[in-house]
Amino acid sequence: MSFTKKIKKELILEMCLFCLLIIFAIIFYQNNILLTFLLLVLWGIGMKFWHKREDLAFFFGGAIVPLVGEVACVYFGVWEYANPTLLGIPLWLPLGWGLTAVVIKRIAETFVKIEMK
Repeated sequence: MSFTKKIKKELILEMCLFCLLIIFAIIFYQNNILLTFLLLVLWGIGMKFWHKREDLAFFFGGAIVPLVGEVACVYFGVWEYANPTLLGIPLWLPLGWGLTAVVIKRIAETFVKIEMK
């Protein structure tokens, strides 16, 4: 497996984005508005500097599809959230799922690039 500087940079950026998402959720989960704002900023930075236009489809798909499952599970009592905002889930949760979908896609693409070298 050969890593070029560009591939290393892409992988590090994606992992940092995901780590920030987790850190923000752990620290700010009790403040839904602030966490939603921080995740929107994180998403905006990712889209401006290194995500591609086609990542938008993954973002929205990753935000909407799990949302249905989350709402259903909360409704039927499978689990509950410490600080729900709407329909039993936190306001920021779809953003977290959307960002995660994009990060998984981008990391997978990076590993494909590594294997192609």
